[in-house]
Amino acid sequence: MTNPYGPPPGQQPYPPQGYPQQGYPQSGPMPAQQPPVPQGYPQSGPMPVAPQGYPQQQGYPQAPMPQPMAPPPPGMARVLIDCSHHWVVWILMLFKPQVTINGYPGAKLVWGKNPVDLPPGQHQISVHVNYLWKLGHATAVIPVSAGQQLDVYYKAPAFPFVEGAIGPVPQDPPGLGIGLGLFFGSIGLSVLALLITIITLATL
Repeated sequence: MTNPYGPPPGQQPYPPQGYPQQGYPQSGPMPAQQPPVPQGYPQSGPMPVAPQGYPQQQGYPQAPMPQPMAPPPPGMARVLIDCSHHWVVWILMLFKPQVTINGYPGAKLVWGKNPVDLPPGQHQISVHVNYLWKLGHATAVIPVSAGQQLDVYYKAPAFPFVEGAIGPVPQDPPGLGIGLGLFFGSIGLSVLALLITIITLATL
């Protein structure tokens, strides 16, 4: 079985068979030179596998590596608020959540991770969604120390007339049963109305 993570430490990867290693002359007679291949036509046969550690050929740029998040400023703490919603309320992706800290409105957030730097101490953090009205309020009191980073998970409700959820672990969307019932119920009513229209037109 091949090792998907490469060779063990201290061992070199095996070179591909049929391709000489640089710096080591090959024994035996030298092969006759092949006529040049016209440009634009790839050579036949398997392509050599680049040894590990060598840069990729030009023309195939590597995907940029995600930059690590900088630590909080000296003497400060960080709360990483992860905002999300259920697919049944996909319309919420058009609106932004917002944080309120100790009763004071904070910056608008994005769906995903939001770093918020705070001084050490206890902080009352509330998150809601700026929909047609402010919906999905959820509040937690979070103590943080200098240099500490805490993950906070906010989940918008699946039904717009209930509260949201916030906590130290990923949350389930409140009102999910009602939201799913309304979603699939509306689809059923639309299909029923379409069938009634088709049957009515067919009998005319």
